[in-house]
Amino acid sequence: MGVEWHKLIGDEAQFSIEHRLLNIVLIFGFIIAVWSGVTNYLLDLDSLLVLTCLIGGVIMAGLYYLSFVRRKYAVTVFLLISAVFIITPVSWILNGGVSGSIPFYIILFSSVAANVFSGYKRIVVIAYFIIISGVLLFFEYKHPFIIVGYSSNVERYIDIFIGLATILIANTVVFVIILKHYNKEHERAKKYLAQSQAAQESLLYFSYHDALTGLYNRTYFEKEVTDFGHQRESGIGVFAVDIDRLKFINDTLGHEQGDATLVHAAKVLQASFGENSTIARIGGDEFAIIVRGVTRNGMEAMYKRIHDTIQIENKKSVEIAIPLEMSIGYAYSIGIDKSKRDLLREADNKMYREKLYRKAGTEGSIIHTVKNMLSARDYDTGVHGDRLQNLIASFAIAAGIPGSAIADIQLFAEFHDVGKIGIPDRILHKSGPLSQEEREQIQRHCEIGYRIAQASSDLLPIADWILKHHEWWNGEGYPLGIKGETIPLECRIVAIADAYDAMVSDRPYRKGISHEAASEELKRCTGTQFDPALVRIFTMIKGCNLS
Repeated sequence: MGVEWHKLIGDEAQFSIEHRLLNIVLIFGFIIAVWSGVTNYLLDLDSLLVLTCLIGGVIMAGLYYLSFVRRKYAVTVFLLISAVFIITPVSWILNGGVSGSIPFYIILFSSVAANVFSGYKRIVVIAYFIIISGVLLFFEYKHPFIIVGYSSNVERYIDIFIGLATILIANTVVFVIILKHYNKEHERAKKYLAQSQAAQESLLYFSYHDALTGLYNRTYFEKEVTDFGHQRESGIGVFAVDIDRLKFINDTLGHEQGDATLVHAAKVLQASFGENSTIARIGGDEFAIIVRGVTRNGMEAMYKRIHDTIQIENKKSVEIAIPLEMSIGYAYSIGIDKSKRDLLREADNKMYREKLYRKAGTEGSIIHTVKNMLSARDYDTGVHGDRLQNLIASFAIAAGIPGSAIADIQLFAEFHDVGKIGIPDRILHKSGPLSQEEREQIQRHCEIGYRIAQASSDLLPIADWILKHHEWWNGEGYPLGIKGETIPLECRIVAIADAYDAMVSDRPYRKGISHEAASEELKRCTGTQFDPALVRIFTMIKGCNLS
């Protein structure tokens, strides 16, 4: 049934709610007019009265066609109200008096007007029908026998009863349907309002919060600083915090790892401060914290707590490749001598002095950091690089590397897999075969290692070797696909020694193979993966403790 009404009153996508309500009114106006004509005919009332009702039905049908098919809303409303204004008095005059149904139709049409008009127009139309109905009812009361066409009072009261019942039923049905649609629109409006409020709350949240870390942003922090300019609080402290080497992390391991470091730093700061603190990310790698109701000793305790929390969280976190380090400065005021902006400037200066002091050891700290991380990430607890250094010395000399360059190739042997610190443990330690996506991800370690080496003056000389140490003799290696002697000699040497050490060493998922079996495997891959001449040298060296 709902589907049929949907077809009769119009689809929501094509008709407005007002237009659909108009269609409902016209449908019921047609039904009432036809019903009145039939009942008047059955009561054997004046034929002109029956004809008047049928003409009213035709008018409603024509207006429905104009509204539903031609979609002329404004024109239909105008003609409907005009017709109602005319039909009411004309029906009275033509039928020689007031038919019992006419006052009730007036009540219905006043309902129609109330639904298709708004504002002062609704008041005017309803007032018109109230006055007309009042006048007609007055005549009905003063001159009860002025009504023409009734054979008896019983017939007259039957007509009045039918008219009353018709209007009550029609009004009830019309308003139930109208109310249903208004409720539907009301629910939709509530839904839109809720969505709008949620959107406003979201906009308000992100206008004051950093999307990545969830901390307050610079806009909110500036508001805090400005608001404070007009008041003095007791015991105010400001911290300025800067993440060390974030650019290095972004440039070498990628911005995804840099974002993880920022989120990690935010967690450290949130764990270090209480609820009476305002923590904000005010720049790319810069944070500022306002602390209220604190003493000078309390500020020093917080400074130490941040460093302690960094150490604790670095041990727990598996999301960041390079341990978090931060430079920190703070300033304190009892609330009468300095503004927040002055405190921030002072804290910022202290933070930069700490950063400059730490910067002197930055290069060495990079080497130290990545070496420790390689040890932590390696399958065999970091001794792989040390074994390679011992294995590589005699092999490199036998292959023609001068003694003065042995230190470089040993450094290369130690750090050739430095890029693996940017590869997730779930891939590095996977015991089964790698998927295509995982294989592509682990192959990125050459490029990551290259960028890390370029960031350190100590590793810069071996950066190109780190990039090319997985190239194959036949050109099927990665990442560049170069082949033969275009691959640096140092890369070809380390590739053989690295493969041999990997085969003879135990792994969590397998035992190492024998020296003989490893030598045979090297020979099998001669000419494809490895330089044939270097494989022969490697398998024939003496005194390198291959077994």
